Amino acid sequence: MDSRSGGGLVAVLQSMGGRLVFVFVNAFTGMITARALHPAGRGELAALGVWPNFLGGLLTFGLPSAFIFWSRSEPDQRVNFFWASIPITIVTGVIALITGVVGIPYWLGQYSPHIVHVAQFYMLNVFLVLIIANARAACEAEGKFLASSVALCIAPVLTLLGLLVLLFLHRLTPVTAATTYILSGVPACLILITRLRGFVQGRPTAILRATRQLLGYGFRSYGVDICGALSLYADQAVVVHFLDPGAMGIYVVALSLSRVIGVIYQGVATVLFPKVVSLPAKELIALTGRAVRISTVLTVLCGLGVALVGPGLLSLLYGRDYRGATAILDILILEMIVTGATLVLTRPHMALARPGFVTILQSSGLALSLPLLFILVPRWGVLGASYALLAASTLRFVICLVSFRYILRQDMPELRPRRSDFTPLVVRAGARIVQLRKRILATDTLGL
Repeated sequence: MDSRSGGGLVAVLQSMGGRLVFVFVNAFTGMITARALHPAGRGELAALGVWPNFLGGLLTFGLPSAFIFWSRSEPDQRVNFFWASIPITIVTGVIALITGVVGIPYWLGQYSPHIVHVAQFYMLNVFLVLIIANARAACEAEGKFLASSVALCIAPVLTLLGLLVLLFLHRLTPVTAATTYILSGVPACLILITRLRGFVQGRPTAILRATRQLLGYGFRSYGVDICGALSLYADQAVVVHFLDPGAMGIYVVALSLSRVIGVIYQGVATVLFPKVVSLPAKELIALTGRAVRISTVLTVLCGLGVALVGPGLLSLLYGRDYRGATAILDILILEMIVTGATLVLTRPHMALARPGFVTILQSSGLALSLPLLFILVPRWGVLGASYALLAASTLRFVICLVSFRYILRQDMPELRPRRSDFTPLVVRAGARIVQLRKRILATDTLGL
C-alpha cells in the first residue's frame, strides 16, 4: 500500500491472491455440497460447521490483533509474546469447547439427535480454529503474508479433493463432509507452525510482562473480535434456530456467493494494519483513504458482475433447488460492499491503539442487527436476515466516517476515487506485461 515502494502492493497481492484462491475453491466445494446434499443436507452441514468457527472467533480474547500490535511495536520481545500466547490459546479453547457442548442441544432443537451429537463432538475443532488464527497473525506480524495466504488456501483445496473422493465413493453426507472440512485444516496448521521458527529461537525472559501486554491490548480489542464473529456468524446462528434446514441451505449459498467480492477488502485490510502501525496519523489516514478508494472501486465492479449473472449462476452452479436465493443476493452484495469499506476504514483506529472505538463501532451495528434478526427472520425468513445485515452495516459505516473528526481529531479520508490512485497500478501492471513479453520472446529465440 505504500506508494514509495512496491513492497506494500506485493503484500496486498499475496494476501489477496490467497483469499481469491480460498474464495473460489470454497465456491467449488459449495457447489459440490449444494448439489449432492440438496438444501436440507446443506443446512445440516452448515449447522455442524458454524459453531467451532463462531465460538472460536467469539472467544479469542483479542489475541491475534494484540500479537500483531505488540510484535510490530516491540520486535525484540516477539519471543516472549509468542510463548505468552500459548496458554491464553489453550484457555480460550477450553472455554469455547465447554460452551459449545452445553449450548448446542438447546440451539439445534429442530435438528435430529444425530446431528446434535456430532455437532457437539466437532467442537474439538475450535482448538484448530484458534491456533490457525493466532499463527496467521504471527506470520502477518513478521510480514510473511505469502505463508499466511498459502495456509489459508491449502485447507479448502484439500477439502475440495476430499469431497470429490467422497462423491466418487457415494459416501458424501453432511457428517462426512463436515469431517473433511475439519481434517483439511490440520496441514494448514502445520505449515504455519513451521514458518514461526523465529519466534521459538531464544529463551523467553519476560512471559508475565508479555502476557499482561497481550491481554491489556487484547481485552481492549476483544470487542472487535466478538463483534466480528457475531457479524460473520450471528445471522447464521439465528437463521439456523428459526428456519428449517432447507431454508438454511438456501441462505448459506446466497451468503457465500455474495462474500466472493469481499476478498479485495480483506486482502487490503490484512496488509494495511501491520504496515501502518507507528506511522504518523496524517500519513496513516492518507494511506487508508487511498486503500479504501481503490478497494471500493474494484469491489463495486465485481459486485455488479456478480449481480448481473447471479440468477443464472445460482441455478447453473448450485442447481435449481437454490433459485430462491436470487431474491436476497443483491441485498447481500450491497451489504458486503459497505461492510468491507468500513473494515478498511477501521485500520487507523487499530494502528493508533484505539481498538476500543472499533469495539463500540461493531457493537452499534450488532445492537441494531440482532434485534432486527429476531424480529424479521420469523416474519420474512432469509429476506429479513438480509435486510437486518444491510441496516447494521450502513450504521457502522456512517459512525466510522464521523469518528475521524470527533475521535481521532483528523480529517476524514477522501472517498472520491482519483485517477492518481490507479495510475501506479496501471504502470506497474504494464511493466509486468512488458517483462513477461520479453521473457517469452527470449525463450522463443533460444528455442530457435
